[in-house]
Amino acid sequence: MTVIELGERPRGGSDEPPDEAPRPPGVGLRLVALCVVALLTLAGSAPAAYRRPGRAVPAPQGASFLVVAGRLVVADGPGTVGGGGRVVTGHRLPDGRLLWRFVLPVGDHVLGLSTVAGLLLVTSSPAGAGDTLSTVLDPGSGVLRWRGPGYPVPTQSGGLLFETPRADGTGTIRSVDPASGQTRWSLPLPGPVAAYRNGDRGVVEIVLVTPDGRVSVHDAGSGALRQEGRVFRADDRAGGRSVQVVGDLLLVGGTADTDPPPRGDPPPETVVAYGLDRLDRRWSVPVPTRAGTWFSDCGRVVCLHDQLPGVRAFDPATGRQLWTDERWLGVSPVGDRLLAAAPADGPELDRVALDPGTGRVVTRFGRWRLAGGDDAGALQLGLRRLPTDRTLVGTLDVATGRTRLRAVLPGSWDGCVDAGTQLVCLRPSGGLVVWPVER
Repeated sequence: MTVIELGERPRGGSDEPPDEAPRPPGVGLRLVALCVVALLTLAGSAPAAYRRPGRAVPAPQGASFLVVAGRLVVADGPGTVGGGGRVVTGHRLPDGRLLWRFVLPVGDHVLGLSTVAGLLLVTSSPAGAGDTLSTVLDPGSGVLRWRGPGYPVPTQSGGLLFETPRADGTGTIRSVDPASGQTRWSLPLPGPVAAYRNGDRGVVEIVLVTPDGRVSVHDAGSGALRQEGRVFRADDRAGGRSVQVVGDLLLVGGTADTDPPPRGDPPPETVVAYGLDRLDRRWSVPVPTRAGTWFSDCGRVVCLHDQLPGVRAFDPATGRQLWTDERWLGVSPVGDRLLAAAPADGPELDRVALDPGTGRVVTRFGRWRLAGGDDAGALQLGLRRLPTDRTLVGTLDVATGRTRLRAVLPGSWDGCVDAGTQLVCLRPSGGLVVWPVER
Protein backbone atom coordinates (compact mmCIF):
# COMPACT_ATOMS: atom_id res chain seq x y z
CA MET A 1 0.00 0.00 0.00
CA THR A 2 1.31 3.47 -0.88
CA VAL A 3 1.13 5.91 2.02
CA ILE A 4 1.40 9.60 1.22
CA GLU A 5 1.90 12.11 4.02
CA LEU A 6 0.22 15.44 3.32
CA GLY A 7 1.46 18.77 4.58
CA GLU A 8 4.71 17.66 6.24
CA ARG A 9 7.48 20.19 6.85
CA PRO A 10 11.00 19.27 5.70
CA ARG A 11 13.11 18.14 8.64
CA GLY A 12 15.58 20.98 8.85
CA GLY A 13 16.99 23.37 11.39
CA SER A 14 14.58 26.20 10.57
CA ASP A 15 10.83 26.45 10.46
CA GLU A 16 10.99 29.16 7.80
CA PRO A 17 10.47 28.03 4.20
CA PRO A 18 13.45 28.59 1.86
CA ASP A 19 13.35 31.36 -0.69
CA GLU A 20 11.78 30.10 -3.90
CA ALA A 21 13.48 30.49 -7.23
CA PRO A 22 11.34 31.71 -10.13
CA ARG A 23 9.33 28.86 -11.63
CA PRO A 24 9.21 28.14 -15.34
CA PRO A 25 5.79 28.58 -16.99
CA GLY A 26 3.49 25.62 -16.37
CA VAL A 27 5.26 24.30 -13.26
CA GLY A 28 2.37 25.36 -10.99
CA LEU A 29 -0.18 23.50 -13.10
CA ARG A 30 1.96 20.38 -13.21
CA LEU A 31 2.37 20.52 -9.40
CA VAL A 32 -1.40 20.73 -8.88
CA ALA A 33 -1.90 17.78 -11.21
CA LEU A 34 0.66 15.71 -9.28
CA CYS A 35 -1.10 16.51 -5.97
CA VAL A 36 -4.43 15.36 -7.38
CA VAL A 37 -2.83 12.12 -8.59
CA ALA A 38 -1.32 11.60 -5.13
CA LEU A 39 -4.70 11.98 -3.44
CA LEU A 40 -6.30 9.60 -5.92
CA THR A 41 -3.58 7.05 -5.21
CA LEU A 42 -4.19 7.32 -1.47
CA ALA A 43 -7.93 6.88 -1.33
CA GLY A 44 -9.57 6.40 -4.68
CA SER A 45 -11.26 9.81 -4.48
CA ALA A 46 -9.86 13.28 -3.92
CA PRO A 47 -12.18 15.87 -2.38
CA ALA A 48 -10.95 19.38 -2.99
CA ALA A 49 -10.62 22.00 -0.28
CA TYR A 50 -14.17 22.56 0.92
CA ARG A 51 -16.06 25.30 -0.91
CA ARG A 52 -19.73 24.59 -0.10
CA PRO A 53 -20.91 26.47 3.00
CA GLY A 54 -21.78 24.48 6.10
CA ARG A 55 -24.71 25.03 8.44
CA ALA A 56 -23.82 26.40 11.88
CA VAL A 57 -25.39 24.89 15.00
CA PRO A 58 -24.90 26.52 18.42
CA ALA A 59 -22.81 24.45 20.83
CA PRO A 60 -20.62 25.31 23.84
CA GLN A 61 -16.91 24.64 23.91
CA GLY A 62 -16.29 20.93 24.58
CA ALA A 63 -19.91 20.02 23.81
CA SER A 64 -21.09 16.41 23.56
CA PHE A 65 -22.88 15.57 20.30
CA LEU A 66 -24.05 12.57 18.30
CA VAL A 67 -26.44 11.62 15.51
CA VAL A 68 -29.36 9.30 16.36
CA ALA A 69 -32.53 8.53 14.39
CA GLY A 70 -31.63 11.20 11.83
CA ARG A 71 -31.30 13.91 14.47
CA LEU A 72 -28.24 15.83 15.62
CA VAL A 73 -28.27 15.93 19.43
CA VAL A 74 -26.10 18.49 21.23
CA ALA A 75 -25.45 18.73 24.97
CA ASP A 76 -23.37 20.90 27.24
CA GLY A 77 -20.23 18.89 27.91
CA PRO A 78 -18.45 18.08 31.17
CA GLY A 79 -16.30 21.18 30.66
CA THR A 80 -19.33 23.39 31.38
CA VAL A 81 -19.81 22.03 34.92
CA GLY A 82 -20.26 25.04 37.21
CA GLY A 83 -21.48 27.23 34.36
CA GLY A 84 -24.75 25.64 33.31
CA GLY A 85 -24.11 22.31 31.66
CA ARG A 86 -27.68 20.97 31.68
CA VAL A 87 -29.15 21.78 28.25
CA VAL A 88 -29.77 19.12 25.56
CA THR A 89 -31.05 20.11 22.09
CA GLY A 90 -32.20 18.19 19.01
CA HIS A 91 -31.63 19.49 15.47
CA ARG A 92 -32.85 18.48 12.03
CA LEU A 93 -30.33 17.37 9.44
CA PRO A 94 -28.99 18.64 7.15
CA ASP A 95 -30.07 22.23 7.88
CA GLY A 96 -29.41 22.15 11.64
CA ARG A 97 -32.82 23.62 12.51
CA LEU A 98 -33.68 23.44 16.23
CA LEU A 99 -36.51 20.93 16.84
CA TRP A 100 -36.57 20.56 20.61
CA ARG A 101 -34.83 21.63 23.81
CA PHE A 102 -34.61 19.68 27.09
CA VAL A 103 -33.24 21.08 30.35
CA LEU A 104 -32.04 18.87 33.20
CA PRO A 105 -33.04 19.78 36.78
CA VAL A 106 -31.16 22.60 38.49
CA GLY A 107 -27.79 21.45 39.78
CA ASP A 108 -27.54 18.54 37.34
CA HIS A 109 -24.75 18.46 34.75
CA VAL A 110 -24.36 16.44 31.56
CA LEU A 111 -21.60 13.83 31.58
CA GLY A 112 -22.23 12.27 28.18
CA LEU A 113 -24.61 11.13 25.44
CA SER A 114 -25.21 7.64 24.07
CA THR A 115 -27.95 5.59 22.40
CA VAL A 116 -29.85 2.46 23.38
CA ALA A 117 -32.67 0.73 21.50
CA GLY A 118 -33.00 3.76 19.20
CA LEU A 119 -33.44 6.14 22.16
CA LEU A 120 -31.23 8.93 23.46
CA LEU A 121 -29.50 8.27 26.78
CA VAL A 122 -28.18 11.27 28.75
CA THR A 123 -25.90 10.58 31.71
CA SER A 124 -25.54 13.35 34.28
CA SER A 125 -24.43 14.04 37.83
CA PRO A 126 -25.74 16.50 40.42
CA ALA A 127 -23.21 19.30 41.00
CA GLY A 128 -20.82 17.38 38.76
CA ALA A 129 -19.77 15.11 41.61
CA GLY A 130 -22.82 13.22 42.92
CA ASP A 131 -24.24 9.83 42.00
CA THR A 132 -24.77 9.35 38.28
CA LEU A 133 -28.28 9.74 36.87
CA SER A 134 -29.65 8.49 33.54
CA THR A 135 -32.30 10.25 31.46
CA VAL A 136 -33.86 8.61 28.41
CA LEU A 137 -35.38 10.89 25.73
CA ASP A 138 -37.17 10.35 22.44
CA PRO A 139 -34.58 11.64 19.91
CA GLY A 140 -37.25 12.84 17.49
CA SER A 141 -39.23 14.99 19.92
CA GLY A 142 -37.09 15.36 23.06
CA VAL A 143 -39.94 13.93 25.16
CA LEU A 144 -38.83 12.39 28.46
CA ARG A 145 -39.33 8.61 28.56
CA TRP A 146 -37.92 7.90 32.01
CA ARG A 147 -35.21 8.89 34.48
CA GLY A 148 -33.41 6.91 37.18
CA PRO A 149 -30.22 6.54 39.24
CA GLY A 150 -27.10 4.74 38.12
CA TYR A 151 -24.56 4.73 35.33
CA PRO A 152 -25.88 2.78 32.31
CA VAL A 153 -23.99 -0.20 30.90
CA PRO A 154 -25.49 -1.78 27.73
CA THR A 155 -25.82 -5.56 27.50
CA GLN A 156 -25.25 -7.85 24.54
CA SER A 157 -28.97 -8.64 24.41
CA GLY A 158 -30.02 -4.98 24.16
CA GLY A 159 -30.80 -4.24 27.79
CA LEU A 160 -29.24 -1.91 30.35
CA LEU A 161 -27.45 -2.57 33.62
CA PHE A 162 -27.22 -0.04 36.44
CA GLU A 163 -24.65 -0.50 39.17
CA THR A 164 -25.56 1.43 42.35
CA PRO A 165 -22.83 0.82 44.94
CA ARG A 166 -22.94 2.06 48.53
CA ALA A 167 -20.09 3.56 50.52
CA ASP A 168 -19.33 0.20 52.20
CA GLY A 169 -18.89 -1.52 48.83
CA THR A 170 -22.26 -3.26 48.81
CA GLY A 171 -25.23 -2.28 46.68
CA THR A 172 -27.11 -3.70 43.70
CA ILE A 173 -26.88 -4.29 39.98
CA ARG A 174 -30.22 -3.76 38.25
CA SER A 175 -31.33 -4.86 34.79
CA VAL A 176 -33.63 -2.27 33.22
CA ASP A 177 -35.95 -2.28 30.22
CA PRO A 178 -34.58 0.56 28.02
CA ALA A 179 -38.03 1.50 26.71
CA SER A 180 -39.77 1.90 30.08
CA GLY A 181 -37.08 2.06 32.75
CA GLN A 182 -38.76 -0.78 34.65
CA THR A 183 -36.46 -3.09 36.63
CA ARG A 184 -36.40 -6.62 35.24
CA TRP A 185 -34.21 -8.18 37.93
CA SER A 186 -31.47 -7.23 40.38
CA LEU A 187 -28.45 -8.79 42.07
CA PRO A 188 -26.91 -7.80 45.41
CA LEU A 189 -23.30 -6.65 45.30
CA PRO A 190 -21.42 -8.85 47.79
CA GLY A 191 -18.36 -6.59 47.85
CA PRO A 192 -16.48 -3.87 46.04
CA VAL A 193 -15.64 -5.90 42.91
CA ALA A 194 -18.15 -6.17 40.05
CA ALA A 195 -16.60 -6.86 36.65
CA TYR A 196 -18.06 -7.54 33.22
CA ARG A 197 -17.31 -9.86 30.36
CA ASN A 198 -18.05 -7.91 27.18
CA GLY A 199 -19.21 -8.98 23.73
CA ASP A 200 -19.20 -6.86 20.60
CA ARG A 201 -22.39 -4.99 21.60
CA GLY A 202 -22.30 -5.00 25.40
CA VAL A 203 -21.99 -7.03 28.57
CA VAL A 204 -22.36 -10.81 28.27
CA GLU A 205 -21.64 -11.87 31.87
CA ILE A 206 -21.48 -10.21 35.29
CA VAL A 207 -18.65 -11.37 37.56
CA LEU A 208 -19.01 -10.68 41.30
CA VAL A 209 -16.03 -11.24 43.62
CA THR A 210 -16.10 -11.10 47.43
CA PRO A 211 -13.10 -10.00 49.54
CA ASP A 212 -12.48 -13.63 50.53
CA GLY A 213 -12.21 -14.81 46.91
CA ARG A 214 -15.68 -16.20 46.25
CA VAL A 215 -16.77 -15.69 42.64
CA SER A 216 -20.19 -15.89 41.00
CA VAL A 217 -20.73 -15.53 37.25
CA HIS A 218 -24.19 -14.41 36.08
CA ASP A 219 -25.82 -14.09 32.67
CA ALA A 220 -26.19 -10.37 31.86
CA GLY A 221 -29.47 -10.91 30.04
CA SER A 222 -31.37 -12.92 32.66
CA GLY A 223 -29.28 -12.60 35.82
CA ALA A 224 -29.15 -16.40 36.08
CA LEU A 225 -26.17 -17.94 37.90
CA ARG A 226 -23.82 -19.69 35.49
CA GLN A 227 -20.87 -20.58 37.69
CA GLU A 228 -19.63 -20.09 41.23
CA GLY A 229 -16.51 -21.02 43.14
CA ARG A 230 -13.52 -19.69 45.04
CA VAL A 231 -10.25 -18.50 43.52
CA PHE A 232 -8.37 -17.21 46.59
CA ARG A 233 -8.74 -16.90 50.34
CA ALA A 234 -8.83 -13.80 52.51
CA ASP A 235 -5.46 -12.62 53.83
CA ASP A 236 -3.94 -9.54 55.38
CA ARG A 237 -2.37 -8.32 52.15
CA ALA A 238 -2.33 -4.50 52.12
CA GLY A 239 -4.69 -3.14 49.52
CA GLY A 240 -6.18 -6.54 48.74
CA ARG A 241 -5.92 -8.23 45.35
CA SER A 242 -6.44 -6.80 41.89
CA VAL A 243 -9.25 -8.48 39.96
CA GLN A 244 -9.98 -7.96 36.26
CA VAL A 245 -12.06 -9.68 33.57
CA VAL A 246 -10.34 -9.90 30.17
CA GLY A 247 -12.14 -11.82 27.46
CA ASP A 248 -13.29 -15.13 28.99
CA LEU A 249 -10.67 -14.98 31.75
CA LEU A 250 -10.71 -13.75 35.35
CA LEU A 251 -7.28 -12.29 36.19
CA VAL A 252 -6.38 -12.16 39.89
CA GLY A 253 -3.23 -10.37 41.04
CA GLY A 254 -1.09 -11.07 44.11
CA THR A 255 2.53 -10.46 45.16
CA ALA A 256 4.88 -13.32 44.36
CA ASP A 257 6.92 -14.93 47.14
CA THR A 258 10.25 -14.19 45.54
CA ASP A 259 13.38 -12.30 46.54
CA PRO A 260 13.62 -8.68 45.30
CA PRO A 261 15.41 -8.24 41.97
CA PRO A 262 19.13 -7.41 42.15
CA ARG A 263 18.56 -3.71 41.41
CA GLY A 264 16.36 -3.35 44.46
CA ASP A 265 13.12 -2.94 42.50
CA PRO A 266 9.98 -4.35 44.13
CA PRO A 267 9.28 -7.99 43.26
CA PRO A 268 6.90 -8.55 40.35
CA GLU A 269 3.26 -9.34 40.95
CA THR A 270 1.98 -12.75 39.92
CA VAL A 271 -1.28 -12.60 37.99
CA VAL A 272 -3.26 -15.84 37.83
CA ALA A 273 -5.79 -16.48 35.06
CA TYR A 274 -9.00 -18.48 35.70
CA GLY A 275 -11.50 -19.54 33.04
CA LEU A 276 -14.93 -18.02 33.58
CA ASP A 277 -16.72 -21.13 32.32
CA ARG A 278 -15.39 -23.41 35.10
CA LEU A 279 -13.33 -21.04 37.31
CA ASP A 280 -10.38 -23.38 36.77
CA ARG A 281 -6.82 -22.10 37.03
CA ARG A 282 -5.32 -21.71 33.54
CA TRP A 283 -1.91 -20.02 33.92
CA SER A 284 0.08 -17.35 35.77
CA VAL A 285 2.57 -14.66 34.69
CA PRO A 286 4.74 -12.13 36.57
CA VAL A 287 3.98 -8.48 35.81
CA PRO A 288 5.49 -5.19 37.06
CA THR A 289 3.99 -3.82 40.27
CA ARG A 290 4.33 -0.14 39.32
CA ALA A 291 1.19 1.92 38.87
CA GLY A 292 -0.36 2.16 35.43
CA THR A 293 -0.01 -1.51 34.46
CA TRP A 294 -3.14 -3.24 33.20
CA PHE A 295 -4.40 -6.03 30.97
CA SER A 296 -6.89 -5.63 28.12
CA ASP A 297 -8.82 -7.82 25.71
CA CYS A 298 -7.06 -7.76 22.34
CA GLY A 299 -9.33 -10.21 20.55
CA ARG A 300 -7.30 -13.37 19.94
CA VAL A 301 -4.68 -12.35 22.52
CA VAL A 302 -4.44 -10.77 25.97
CA CYS A 303 -2.48 -7.50 26.05
CA LEU A 304 -0.44 -6.09 28.93
CA HIS A 305 0.07 -2.32 28.94
CA ASP A 306 2.27 -0.03 30.98
CA GLN A 307 2.31 3.71 31.68
CA LEU A 308 5.31 3.75 29.33
CA PRO A 309 5.04 2.95 25.60
CA GLY A 310 5.06 -0.76 24.91
CA VAL A 311 2.69 -3.74 24.70
CA ARG A 312 3.13 -7.44 25.57
CA ALA A 313 0.74 -10.01 24.06
CA PHE A 314 -0.08 -13.38 25.66
CA ASP A 315 -1.83 -16.50 24.45
CA PRO A 316 -5.15 -16.55 26.41
CA ALA A 317 -5.14 -20.37 26.52
CA THR A 318 -1.62 -20.93 27.90
CA GLY A 319 -0.31 -17.55 29.12
CA ARG A 320 2.71 -17.88 26.80
CA GLN A 321 4.08 -14.52 25.67
CA LEU A 322 3.62 -14.27 21.91
CA TRP A 323 5.29 -10.94 21.20
CA THR A 324 6.30 -7.61 22.66
CA ASP A 325 6.79 -4.22 21.04
CA GLU A 326 8.00 -1.04 22.72
CA ARG A 327 6.72 1.30 19.98
CA TRP A 328 3.01 1.34 20.71
CA LEU A 329 1.29 3.75 23.07
CA GLY A 330 -1.70 1.41 23.07
CA VAL A 331 -3.59 -1.15 21.01
CA SER A 332 -7.27 -2.02 20.72
CA PRO A 333 -9.06 -4.86 18.89
CA VAL A 334 -10.97 -3.98 15.73
CA GLY A 335 -12.42 -7.07 14.07
CA ASP A 336 -9.62 -9.57 13.41
CA ARG A 337 -6.87 -6.95 13.76
CA LEU A 338 -5.39 -4.63 16.35
CA LEU A 339 -5.33 -0.87 15.87
CA ALA A 340 -2.12 0.53 17.34
CA ALA A 341 -0.67 4.01 17.70
CA ALA A 342 2.85 5.44 18.00
CA PRO A 343 4.03 9.02 18.62
CA ALA A 344 4.29 11.27 15.56
CA ASP A 345 4.84 14.92 14.71
CA GLY A 346 1.96 17.25 15.54
CA PRO A 347 -1.29 16.44 17.37
CA GLU A 348 -1.88 13.17 15.51
CA LEU A 349 -0.53 9.68 16.19
CA ASP A 350 0.91 7.24 13.68
CA ARG A 351 -1.82 4.61 13.17
CA VAL A 352 -1.18 1.02 12.09
CA ALA A 353 -3.07 -2.27 11.97
CA LEU A 354 -1.39 -5.32 13.54
CA ASP A 355 -1.79 -9.06 13.29
CA PRO A 356 -2.80 -10.07 16.86
CA GLY A 357 -0.92 -13.38 16.85
CA THR A 358 2.47 -12.03 15.75
CA GLY A 359 2.38 -8.26 16.32
CA ARG A 360 3.37 -7.78 12.68
CA VAL A 361 2.34 -4.50 11.05
CA VAL A 362 -0.28 -5.30 8.41
CA THR A 363 -1.24 -1.78 7.32
CA ARG A 364 0.19 1.69 7.89
CA PHE A 365 -2.48 4.39 7.84
CA GLY A 366 -0.21 7.36 8.54
CA ARG A 367 -0.85 10.21 10.98
CA TRP A 368 -4.42 10.59 12.26
CA ARG A 369 -6.31 11.80 15.31
CA LEU A 370 -9.33 9.54 15.75
CA ALA A 371 -12.60 11.46 16.03
CA GLY A 372 -14.55 8.70 17.76
CA GLY A 373 -11.91 7.12 19.99
CA ASP A 374 -10.08 3.82 19.47
CA ASP A 375 -13.24 1.74 20.09
CA ALA A 376 -15.36 3.29 17.32
CA GLY A 377 -15.50 0.10 15.23
CA ALA A 378 -14.09 -1.18 11.96
CA LEU A 379 -14.54 2.22 10.26
CA GLN A 380 -12.59 4.85 12.18
CA LEU A 381 -13.06 8.54 11.38
CA GLY A 382 -9.72 10.33 11.43
CA LEU A 383 -8.63 13.98 11.38
CA ARG A 384 -5.30 15.38 10.19
CA ARG A 385 -4.22 18.99 10.37
CA LEU A 386 -2.96 20.42 7.09
CA PRO A 387 -1.05 23.63 6.33
CA THR A 388 -2.94 26.90 5.74
CA ASP A 389 -5.43 26.09 8.50
CA ARG A 390 -7.22 23.11 6.94
CA THR A 391 -8.24 19.67 8.23
CA LEU A 392 -8.22 16.43 6.27
CA VAL A 393 -11.06 14.07 7.25
CA GLY A 394 -10.76 10.42 6.31
CA THR A 395 -12.26 7.02 7.12
CA LEU A 396 -9.81 4.31 8.14
CA ASP A 397 -11.10 0.85 7.25
CA VAL A 398 -9.16 -1.40 9.61
CA ALA A 399 -10.47 -4.63 8.05
CA THR A 400 -9.31 -3.83 4.50
CA GLY A 401 -6.43 -1.50 5.33
CA ARG A 402 -7.80 1.23 3.09
CA THR A 403 -8.27 4.93 3.76
CA ARG A 404 -11.10 6.89 2.16
CA LEU A 405 -10.89 10.67 2.09
CA ARG A 406 -14.17 12.32 3.15
CA ALA A 407 -13.37 16.04 2.95
CA VAL A 408 -10.78 18.78 3.33
CA LEU A 409 -12.39 21.29 5.69
CA PRO A 410 -11.32 24.86 6.35
CA GLY A 411 -10.14 25.53 9.89
CA SER A 412 -9.32 23.29 12.86
CA TRP A 413 -11.77 20.92 14.55
CA ASP A 414 -11.94 19.16 17.89
CA GLY A 415 -13.95 16.21 16.58
CA CYS A 416 -16.40 15.08 13.92
CA VAL A 417 -19.29 12.65 13.49
CA ASP A 418 -19.93 10.99 10.12
CA ALA A 419 -23.67 11.05 9.40
CA GLY A 420 -23.42 9.55 5.92
CA THR A 421 -24.20 12.56 3.73
CA GLN A 422 -23.07 15.06 6.37
CA LEU A 423 -20.02 15.59 8.54
CA VAL A 424 -20.80 17.30 11.84
CA CYS A 425 -17.70 18.89 13.38
CA LEU A 426 -17.01 20.90 16.54
CA ARG A 427 -14.76 23.97 16.59
CA PRO A 428 -12.17 24.18 19.40
CA SER A 429 -13.73 27.49 20.51
CA GLY A 430 -17.28 26.05 20.40
CA GLY A 431 -19.95 25.82 17.73
CA LEU A 432 -20.84 22.98 15.38
CA VAL A 433 -20.91 23.03 11.58
CA VAL A 434 -22.85 20.55 9.42
CA TRP A 435 -20.94 19.96 6.17
CA PRO A 436 -22.69 18.22 3.22
CA VAL A 437 -20.52 15.45 1.76
CA GLU A 438 -20.92 12.51 -0.59
CA ARG A 439 -21.73 9.17 1.02
